[in-house]
Amino acid sequence: MVKVSVGRVGRNEVPLHAAQSAIIPPALLTALSFPFRWRGSFWLFGAIAFMYLFSTSRERPWGDATPIWEVADSIVHSHNIHAKTRWPMALPNGKDGRLYGLAPLLQCAIHIPGVGIQRWISGRWPAYWQITWRFTSHLAPTLLGTLSCVLFLGLCRRLGMRPVPAAASTLALAFSTSVWVYSRYPYSETLQLACFTGFFVKLLDVRENPTWRQAVLLGVWAGLLVNAKPVYLLSGIGAGLFLAWELRRNWRALLLVALVSIAATLPFGAAYLYYNYVRWGSIYSTGYGLAFAGTGVSSAPVGVLHESPWVGLYGMFLSPGKSIFLYSPPIFLAALGFLRFFKRFRYIVLAMVLTVFPGLYLHAQMISWAGDYAWGPRYMTFALAVLLLPAGFLLQDLLDKASSLRRWLGIAFFSSVFVFGALVTYLGNAIYWDHFIRIETEATQYWLGMPNQKGDGVSAPGLPCPVCFETIYSLQWLPPFQHIIGNYWLLSHLPKNDSWIVAEKDAPWRRYTNLQLDIHEGYARARVDWWFIEYRHTFPVIAWTLVIGLPVLSALMLLLFLLEIRRAMRGLPQAPVDGVLSAST
Repeated sequence: MVKVSVGRVGRNEVPLHAAQSAIIPPALLTALSFPFRWRGSFWLFGAIAFMYLFSTSRERPWGDATPIWEVADSIVHSHNIHAKTRWPMALPNGKDGRLYGLAPLLQCAIHIPGVGIQRWISGRWPAYWQITWRFTSHLAPTLLGTLSCVLFLGLCRRLGMRPVPAAASTLALAFSTSVWVYSRYPYSETLQLACFTGFFVKLLDVRENPTWRQAVLLGVWAGLLVNAKPVYLLSGIGAGLFLAWELRRNWRALLLVALVSIAATLPFGAAYLYYNYVRWGSIYSTGYGLAFAGTGVSSAPVGVLHESPWVGLYGMFLSPGKSIFLYSPPIFLAALGFLRFFKRFRYIVLAMVLTVFPGLYLHAQMISWAGDYAWGPRYMTFALAVLLLPAGFLLQDLLDKASSLRRWLGIAFFSSVFVFGALVTYLGNAIYWDHFIRIETEATQYWLGMPNQKGDGVSAPGLPCPVCFETIYSLQWLPPFQHIIGNYWLLSHLPKNDSWIVAEKDAPWRRYTNLQLDIHEGYARARVDWWFIEYRHTFPVIAWTLVIGLPVLSALMLLLFLLEIRRAMRGLPQAPVDGVLSAST
């Protein structure tokens, strides 16, 4: 029988309180995470953040992001929470006759620092307000996307992943998945990703160490997650079920965790409900029902949820237009390593199912299950870090156990997937997603006919419906309008200033038809999406300073991060010997 010390756990150890778990055996030694100084996380944060800023978008906040930014600007400038743009277009005014944003307050609040910086700079140097706006409006998603990667590295360490696969997986998350794309635009996807990743990390911490302090932190992350998007209340319920199962043999700890975490969540819930009341006159009204009620459709908003969830889930994972494996290729590696990961970490798979699946299932019931006007399956972005975990452990097993030939073949395969993911992400960054979507909508109508939207049950008469099947079916399901290929096609023509007639001759749909489709309206708006292109002539000194300085800083910090990883490898403890259970048992 193996005896387990119950002394204080060292700073580089992950405690496994197996006696409180129904899954892990009752006797289990602590799993050693690799030694890593805090400065390593700082170098990683800087390397990713500076590269994200270097590649940031030239586009202003569009669509859902417009009122989000406007509310943040109103908070800073006017000390109120009013919006200036009505979005969706059918959204009515609030209870006091003023216009409000539809998004939760946290989605707006994260932009307050960016708005403050923007107003401070434009107040002193008015000529620079446009170029600074391109950076300040994208600052929050950039920092949150970067934070998500740092949290993911910490999660990998916590689970006992070795330095090289942990670093490789983190860099793959940062640069080979949709995280990079959504870190360049003022949407809320990276906020949701950061909140969910932090929430998931703390959920596992509470399972292993169910103290009041850990419970408070879990409640805070849960409150932030629900305020990022209320649909994640389902994830909170799933987390409660997970802890109830895992701690069922320690009811005192379970009761402590339940009471303390709920108490820590209450202020966030109260803030969310109060924001609903201020806008719409009811703590239970989120505004989404009012937006659809404004269309005059009596069945709304329930009418939005009328896709088969299994069709939606199939589309998220396997559709030709929106598959997660196409837009975030490292997730394919995670799928390959899932069974191995399940055998090693069954409790984590259980946590994934209970916290990730409910949100996916709800979104899968929507007609716009992929996130309508977006890059890839937008509604899966929140879970990318957690879903990538099996890929890291698959790489670790390959490096640790495979023969020399198999190891090199495996490294080549992993590298090719990571590089392919980086190329896909580059295409997503190169052209703002709206441009190809508008072009493919034009092409679809000229080629396949004008859809009849009178029966969609959502849109108001005479107004477009970007979330309806009639508008987005081609983007989701038809190979001729695959978004990745479409952006590649646009990138082969826009830098050369080709006319729409020239570009249309080798458009993706030309594999299927000889018709010349009139795409002049959408094509005229399309442009390469990089801030430097627009401002290198207007503000040459600032533009060239940033375009040289940002990647240099990123490369320097990446080098320092890799040196920390090398140091961690040298300080790595020996592998478990006979008679000692590994943390992955």
